Amino acid sequence: MNENFYNDDVRQYLQMMQANIERMATNSANCKSWMIVIITAFMGLWSNFQEMKEWGIIVIIPILLFWYLDSFYLQLERGMRNREREFLNILGNGIEDECKKALFCFKPMLLPSIDQEGFVSTKNCFFSKSIAPFYGITMGVVILINIIQNYDMISKVINYHLCSCKCICQ
Repeated sequence: MNENFYNDDVRQYLQMMQANIERMATNSANCKSWMIVIITAFMGLWSNFQEMKEWGIIVIIPILLFWYLDSFYLQLERGMRNREREFLNILGNGIEDECKKALFCFKPMLLPSIDQEGFVSTKNCFFSKSIAPFYGITMGVVILINIIQNYDMISKVINYHLCSCKCICQ
């Protein structure tokens, strides 16, 4: 009877761990969705106000905030996967005392580098290949749109500084 109870605990723990991992993945996807909605709203408002063209660069702030938040959720998800993998390794080794200690431990296992047992690094989530291209391309598009919208102002500033340099150099 104790063995059956123990197996139910293990099954329940793994189900709760999977639910936590799924929640972190959902939060990460929501970050991307909300960022697109907010950026679209900012860009729509910004394009309607001619006197506020130079304020378009503010759109980068929500991009950076959601990029950080998304990488934080990815880090937690990886940590939870590491914790689950560690528990399964302990369970596979059959060490009863270690299993009881590890059972119902939900603290993410954050590792600075990749371990030989297949644990995932959580050090560089900000530049992960699942996050960086999405936010980097979005930021690049926003910067490009800002340059195009403010081309007249940028060219005037550049010409002014070039003229100032010519005057000083002569």
